[in-house]
Amino acid sequence: MTSLDLQEEALLWKQGSAFVFGIDEAGRGCLAGPVCAAVAAWPMFGEPPTDFLVDDSKKMTEQARERAYKPLLEATLAAGVGWATAKEIDRWNILRATYLAVARALEKALAQMIELEIISRQRLTQESFAFLTDGSHPLLSHARAFVYSAEYEHEFPLLRELCTKELREKCIVKGDSKIFSIASASILAKVSRDHHMTTLDKEFPAYEFAVHKGYSTAKHVGHLQRVGPCSEHRRSFTPVSEAARAFGMV
Repeated sequence: MTSLDLQEEALLWKQGSAFVFGIDEAGRGCLAGPVCAAVAAWPMFGEPPTDFLVDDSKKMTEQARERAYKPLLEATLAAGVGWATAKEIDRWNILRATYLAVARALEKALAQMIELEIISRQRLTQESFAFLTDGSHPLLSHARAFVYSAEYEHEFPLLRELCTKELREKCIVKGDSKIFSIASASILAKVSRDHHMTTLDKEFPAYEFAVHKGYSTAKHVGHLQRVGPCSEHRRSFTPVSEAARAFGMV
């Protein structure tokens, strides 16, 4: 039940990349909560599923995303979800924090592959991997700055081995509506983040995070203006900083 095929992935498989990952993120434009990134690789020359929908997560209903989430996790060859917190977003800015979340997602996927004996640590070579990233910005290539930083390198023992040379990363504008692996990552990132925001709703009920998931809706901004920001709000985003100033929280 998908209009997406695996042509782009098949081309890379034929060129010798055994593992082709789609990369996407969710939550970059939100006022609260973490940014979430996901990576997803499909079995080589496998067929797209026909029993659930895979599409750009933004085009899917919440129910359709939920239906696809668990089957996708079970059907992918490997997948990983990574996060960067609101505090990390304020520290690094949203784009650089997204790089960090992507690195964390791929590290988890590589660890999964080794645990399941899909690949050995000795085969973590650039030639075996290719990456298809949603948008025009090479998220993974820029993530190398965190992978090799003194502060974060302990998080990435596997990715450090893989990133010794430039990785093959192709950016595709609106890739989440064109490329199967990117659409898969889009769904995983979106649903994972929605679940997280629903959990935060229980901790911070005044903001109704379960309703708007942290996005800059009129309801969310109204709550900010009424009670001020909480620890999960991104202070570097204008509506949050304005509310913080109004409540003397700066």
